[in-house]
Parts: sequence; structure tokens; C-alpha cells
Amino acid sequence: MRVDRHDTDCVFCGIAAGTEPARVVADTAESLTFLPVRPVHPGHVLVVPRRHVADIWDLDEGTAAAVGTAVLRAAHAVRAAHRPEGLNVIQSSGAVATQSVFHLHVHVVPRYQGDRMPYLWPTKAEEGEETEEDPALLDDSARRLRSALASRRH
Repeated sequence: MRVDRHDTDCVFCGIAAGTEPARVVADTAESLTFLPVRPVHPGHVLVVPRRHVADIWDLDEGTAAAVGTAVLRAAHAVRAAHRPEGLNVIQSSGAVATQSVFHLHVHVVPRYQGDRMPYLWPTKAEEGEETEEDPALLDDSARRLRSALASRRH
């Protein structure tokens, strides 16, 4: 049996416990979907597990499934309610990846041509610029990932 954990210093745990205010749009036994304090556009929502999960590396498969289902439901709701031209689903783990609240959360962000969201992926490298596309680097990465996956059987 899993014991729900909450961090008394975590604002998202406070929202899950009902002690912090939020504009909640969906609520299940495992997850919450609510508007962030500073949304990019109307329709931008956050999906969080109810229990404290610091980041993706702290996430168990059952909670991941519940959060994934909530993200899918949120994406369909955003599409129906706001009719975006596109959608970003963003989960950042670690400060270097721009995680600012250390309770796992997934942003579901409606996108529109010319909106204020920055382009996410690097542009094509200029000639002579170093890239991560070297076949030897890619082969080594694939080998290392296969090995890591094989050693982590569930």
C-alpha cells in the first residue's frame, strides 16, 4: 500500500491538500489539473500528482499513468475550449531544465502562430559549428541507453 506523501513547504502539495488557493479544473484521486498563477495563454494548465513527487526520477509507474491520463484529458479540454493551432506538453526536471517548483508538474500549453512562447529546439547548426549529430556519438548513446534500460527491469 502506498502512503501519500506531502511536503508542507510545497505549494503544489498545499493545493492538493486544499490549503493553498488554485483555479482547479479537474480533480481525481491521483492528480489535479489547475491554472498556473502566470499562464502563457488562456487554457494553459498544470497537471500534478496529488502526492509529493519531486521530479520525473521520483515518479512511480502508477502515478505516471494517472498523470498521463490527466494530461491527455487536459489536452482534449484545451482543444475543445480554446481551439489552439498547436499544443506543447512540457515537463521539466531539475533547475537546469527550468523546473522552478520542485513538485512534478506537466504544462499543457495551447499554441498559436506568433505567440510569445520561445522556439524550443535548437536551430540547424552553422557550417563548422559543433553538433551532437556525430554518428559515433549517436551509436554510443544508443548503446548506453539500451544497457541502462536492460538493467532497470520493473
